[in-house]
Amino acid sequence: MPNGRPLALLQESLLGKSAAEVLTTQALIAELDAASRTLAAPLLRLNGAPDEPERIDSSAASLVQRMREPLMTLRAWALMSEPDIALNISATALEDFIHFIAMARSLAEFHATPAPERLMHLIGLVRVRARLEAHVGLTPAIDVSLLPTASGVSVVEIAAVCGLKLTTVRNAVSRREMPYSKNEGVPLDDVLDWMVQRSGFIYPHINATTLDRRINGRLANEKLKHHEAVVFERCISRLRLSLWHLRDGERRLALNAEGVRSCVLLLPAISPQLIDDLGLEQLEDRSDDPAASMHREALGLTPEESLWQCHVPTLGVLEALLERLGQPDDLTTSTG
Repeated sequence: MPNGRPLALLQESLLGKSAAEVLTTQALIAELDAASRTLAAPLLRLNGAPDEPERIDSSAASLVQRMREPLMTLRAWALMSEPDIALNISATALEDFIHFIAMARSLAEFHATPAPERLMHLIGLVRVRARLEAHVGLTPAIDVSLLPTASGVSVVEIAAVCGLKLTTVRNAVSRREMPYSKNEGVPLDDVLDWMVQRSGFIYPHINATTLDRRINGRLANEKLKHHEAVVFERCISRLRLSLWHLRDGERRLALNAEGVRSCVLLLPAISPQLIDDLGLEQLEDRSDDPAASMHREALGLTPEESLWQCHVPTLGVLEALLERLGQPDDLTTSTG
């Protein structure tokens, strides 16, 4: 750790694309093969064995065979391409893999040859995911506690897990969209609330594990799919809405099912006094809004029925809203 700083794993040259584009299996295996061949000869000599071509080939092949399984496990977890995968990587195998990458990187620097950038980037992503999950009380499936961590999240880490250009994140920091300090980065709570509003954020499930983290329409829609208080009616594809009704009662709500920036609800035939103390944001009467005519038509509202719109900031507020809507109340009217 030069100057007391941990080794930079995430590579700025790989930012601006999604992690899935950067960490393809083909590209990772190619780096694994190259790194294994780079290490084979020095390791043979250190062990007192001759570095003959056939021995180098055999040693490199052995390294690839040993490192391929942890590589694929880490890739699956980092990208969430297989969220239900039965992860099986021992602490020893993980440590060996990290040491393998560190040695390959050191040799590349010494010989001024290409470093295993994607392999390093992969470990960097794994470390960020583990930190974020642990912060909200989850137990990460892969323990990377042997790697040093910082108290906050850096702009490079934010860009990597959101598939953003570094300049985009820096501009957001300059606009004070997130609190930031040079030494500590962005605090974990604040960064989770900001990243979940980016379409490329690859770990939005983290925000759905607590009641007080920021959510978006996609997360809320997934939550409703498994919620006992509501029943799914249909999708309104042209408006990208999902329509639900309360299991106990006739109240309905429509949700921006594909929304990333925020969770927006449409509430037909309801009195705002029923819900105005729940922490909803931007509660607005859209009953006479010409732009809402398509929504009124899609929801099958009569001219007398009201249409209110609001933003739901967290799962906690969504839970409170569903509970309130499920209760009979004389405040509910057709005109609001």
